Amino acid sequence: MLIFLDSNIICADYKMKSPSFEVAQKVGTIVLGQIVVDEVCNKYRENLEEKATKTRKAILELNDPLLTPHIVWRELDISDECSKYKDFLEMFIIESGMTVAEPYPKGGHEFIVQRALQRKKPFKADGSTGYRDYLVWLTCLEVARSYSSEEIHFISGNTRDFADANDKEKLHPDLLADLAEMNIPETRFFYWNSFRSFIDNYAKQKLESIEERENLAAEIEKNETGFLVPIRDFLGSKVIGGSLIGYDVFVPGENAILKELESDAGPLIEEVSELDDDSWLIGITIDNVGIVTSTLNDSNIEDIKEYELDVEIVDRNNGICNLETTVGIQLKLQAVYSKSKQSITSIEIDDINDYNCPYCPY
Repeated sequence: MLIFLDSNIICADYKMKSPSFEVAQKVGTIVLGQIVVDEVCNKYRENLEEKATKTRKAILELNDPLLTPHIVWRELDISDECSKYKDFLEMFIIESGMTVAEPYPKGGHEFIVQRALQRKKPFKADGSTGYRDYLVWLTCLEVARSYSSEEIHFISGNTRDFADANDKEKLHPDLLADLAEMNIPETRFFYWNSFRSFIDNYAKQKLESIEERENLAAEIEKNETGFLVPIRDFLGSKVIGGSLIGYDVFVPGENAILKELESDAGPLIEEVSELDDDSWLIGITIDNVGIVTSTLNDSNIEDIKEYELDVEIVDRNNGICNLETTVGIQLKLQAVYSKSKQSITSIEIDDINDYNCPYCPY
């Protein structure tokens, strides 16, 4: 779930430390557009300048009747504070999992001017204002188009420009038409006219469901005989000793085989979904350190020096080098767990990757 916030939501809570933000971060990923970041930073500066002016004036008025001035005004370095706040927003975006703010939408001024001339929302009826609101909306649409499998929750308190005039809880028909034009189904695009509405009418229920499944996952993870033993048996019989061809595991040479897993890291249940009255489908992740064997022609053995990997030459035979590479391994499994039997009834590999590979793009 992606939660796209308009600037007015952040400006109501610049530090984003309220319980509402905490709930939102637990149920989904907060997304900020670059246009939103720039707007918020500008509002932050204006807010500081206004409060600094008022504070300076109040101090002068307080000191004026005193024989000895009691309070000394220390000038606030607003530029420095704004720079710190921008860094804070950038770190928030990184920690949210989106890495960077979503870029400004592509397209020239002509395209936007045509929208304004047509008097379509979020432009005002006279077409004079709405430029920045439209950029916010276009950025959100691009997020919805790019992440086509995700629910998108667009939250803005600007009901005058985004909401239906007859029902403030619905998007304006012009914006619904944009969704249809971009083939973004309304079943996965949600509009909320306040952060409180999103929290009370959606996020809280979602959080309860998440916590319920987290508690269920924790209970299953503690089941030694029904959960841990079947996974260990599966790893020993189907994973260890198996070929890694087709998986994103980078080691020098060819014929990569997972020889062993060095640590006994516990499996973590990432997803739980109900299959039927007696079964859950569970997604399992295991982060471990593995030893992978591979072969490399002796003539290419010098090439391994360029890799930032822990590689050992085990032996050489007839021009072939047998290698062992120690690498971080992430195993993703899917299993069916029976409620009545309280045990895994089937299990399979979903994916294997080297989560700390220095040459992989992720």
